[in-house]
Amino acid sequence: MTQTGQDRGEDSAAPRYVWLAETLKKRIAAGDPPVGKLLPTEHALCEAYNVSRHTAREALRLLAEAGLIVRRRGAGTLVIATESKAAFSQRLGNVDDLMQYARDARLTPDGAEMVSLESHLARTFGIAPGGEYMRVSGLRAVPGEPPLALTDIYIRADLAPPVEKLVEMNGLIIEWIASVRGVSTARVDQAILAGAMTEREAGKLDCEAGTAALRTRRRYYDKSGRVIALSDTVHPGNRFVYEMSLLRETEG
Repeated sequence: MTQTGQDRGEDSAAPRYVWLAETLKKRIAAGDPPVGKLLPTEHALCEAYNVSRHTAREALRLLAEAGLIVRRRGAGTLVIATESKAAFSQRLGNVDDLMQYARDARLTPDGAEMVSLESHLARTFGIAPGGEYMRVSGLRAVPGEPPLALTDIYIRADLAPPVEKLVEMNGLIIEWIASVRGVSTARVDQAILAGAMTEREAGKLDCEAGTAALRTRRRYYDKSGRVIALSDTVHPGNRFVYEMSLLRETEG
């Protein structure tokens, strides 16, 4: 296909990779290529649009972050949607908001084991080492949508549910502890970190390793200040948004 100067982005004021991403978005929206088919390779894009390998790679990164493509090493770049989907939005103001998130984005456990809270793991959560915990791993998702997050939950051993009950809970573990064990969450400390997907996380969440990620680490406490549970959750950056309302304290 012959490219004009405008087709090649020579008259565009936007960075070349942004222009190329927008051009490819329009092609995908028009069904070229359709969902389920592969985009041209980086080399082919370089040839077709007279761009560098870096420009092609950055343009594809933007498409992946928009949820339009999935890049798999050795398998090519697959078109998975014709338009960007809005990210899941969580409004965070209190503990009840966290419980609502667990109801909306259900956890499907894919493994559970007993672990000791050794020093490296304790440092991750900012608490003293020691004690036994049940680690439950799984994906969180809204029905009918791609996986929203990969979660590892660490439940204090004396509060942990029977393994066979985990699937029935639909991920509402903290609520189960309150209703069955009689220990309610009085406080949650949360840290929000920016980072990139590891190979393991990317494989579970069907995205490319190195994709921008939002990670949340939480410590759940009872009213006496004892830890109930810990959680480490990673979201692809384009699938999740935090919203918070902050009020100024009045003087006097």
